[in-house]
Amino acid sequence: MTRWLRSPRVFLAVSLIAVLLAGMFVTLRLGERASRTEVVAYFDNTNGLFAGDDVRIRGVRVGRVITIEPQPLRAKVTFWFDRRHKVPADAKAVILSPQLVTGRAIQLTPPYSGGPTMTDGAVISQQRTAVPVEWDDIRAQLERLTDLLQPTKPGGVSTLGALINTAADNLRGQGGSIRDTVLRLSQTVSVLSDHRQDLFGTIRNLATLVSALRDSGDLLGQLNVNLAAVSALLADDPGKVSRAIEDLNAVVGDVGDFVAENREPIGIASDRLASISVAVAESLDDLKQTLHLAPTVAANFNNIYEPANGSLTGALQVNNFANPISFLCGAIQAASRLGAEQASKLCVQY
Repeated sequence: MTRWLRSPRVFLAVSLIAVLLAGMFVTLRLGERASRTEVVAYFDNTNGLFAGDDVRIRGVRVGRVITIEPQPLRAKVTFWFDRRHKVPADAKAVILSPQLVTGRAIQLTPPYSGGPTMTDGAVISQQRTAVPVEWDDIRAQLERLTDLLQPTKPGGVSTLGALINTAADNLRGQGGSIRDTVLRLSQTVSVLSDHRQDLFGTIRNLATLVSALRDSGDLLGQLNVNLAAVSALLADDPGKVSRAIEDLNAVVGDVGDFVAENREPIGIASDRLASISVAVAESLDDLKQTLHLAPTVAANFNNIYEPANGSLTGALQVNNFANPISFLCGAIQAASRLGAEQASKLCVQY
């Protein structure tokens, strides 16, 4: 044996076998790690749960618990599940007892049905975990119920019995009233059901109003600031408001007296104003034309006026009046209705 180990070939073969086994072990471990998804979950407590317990989906084992680390207000549990099984990214973890006398397991719920999946290193918060009710808690509740049911003194009535007796005394003889109340409640529910569209419409309008108020928060804030400023101003000099109201009252009285004394002239003025309005409305086209031409006329007048001399430099020009003799002869021919030769003789004669 010693001679074989001292042989270089034997030693080399043994070393290669050891390295091969170590490599196979490391490869298997890495393969297992690559095929697993490790997750950390926080529970209120981990009573009855131990490292190595099952991790299940719908009761089927898909992984195991790795470590359990107690913390002051919770317990940190690290576990893994097979990567072939998809789990929702927002899945919950629940500790449950598969059987009455066996250990506990972690159940991942709900099953995957689509969407993002839980990845390696994910954390399930304490709000997404649940633990089973302990027997001690059930026993405490039973003891409390027993204390509630038992009489406060021998032969007496328990607290629950006193409550039942009081309720019976209050309801005795009120059957008709209770029946009417139930009928009216049923009718009210029926009315609401018949007008549910209007009710939903009102709710939608109310939601729109609330949204508008929310969007107008800055404006409402400024309104509050302005109201606060007005309130402060009124608080600083409250007599000013009363004096202003008194002055306004006096002015209103004077206006009322004036209207009462001059009712007829005011009526006549109103009628004339109405007639003027009618005339303006009827002459609206003429007014438009006047307003259209007035700027041009004013500009032309400004061009012919010489402020230095205080005179007008323009000349009046009439159509067909450049030659007065031709104008007069043409007028004579038009008035006489004669030929050109006879009209020329008349023009020379006159």
